[in-house]
Amino acid sequence: MLSILTILAAIISISAVAGSLGSLQAQEGETFSATLSGKEEVPPTDSSATGWAKFQTNDNGTQVSYWINLTGLNEITGAHIHNGSAGQNGDIVVSLSGQQSAENGSNSTISLNGNITQNDLQGPLKGKELSELVGLMSDGVVYVNVHSGEFQNGEIRGQIVSGLPETEINMTSTASNNTIPN
Repeated sequence: MLSILTILAAIISISAVAGSLGSLQAQEGETFSATLSGKEEVPPTDSSATGWAKFQTNDNGTQVSYWINLTGLNEITGAHIHNGSAGQNGDIVVSLSGQQSAENGSNSTISLNGNITQNDLQGPLKGKELSELVGLMSDGVVYVNVHSGEFQNGEIRGQIVSGLPETEINMTSTASNNTIPN
């Protein structure tokens, strides 16, 4: 039993190093991320759902690509980027998704991805340049908020920060077919 655990730990470590190197090599622009949970909501929720998000700007600043993985949710009513510092609620500045359901009811995983352009900006950012959103992401004053029927104001939330979180290792090694793109 101990040798199996040792082998698994070695495989995870090698995968994590390879994934991290791939992330460094493939960066085209700035990278941002968020780790989502109910405890980050204002006020906090008792949701056991979790999630992660990765955002990547392109070289010429015309779009921000995103990848979001949510676990423990069978259905969401929406996902957005809001302006607001940690502990504060704010206006929606980008809609990332409308209603979505988990692909496999027993797995309870929802994956979202897409591209944000200047035309997607709304609320206080409507009519502004995409660089305004990227600036807010760099300053850590925007967050991802995922809404559900049970928690209409938001079930899980995560502040967007520069770079990739330490949990990238866990996300890469545990997400089946939904690894963070390098």
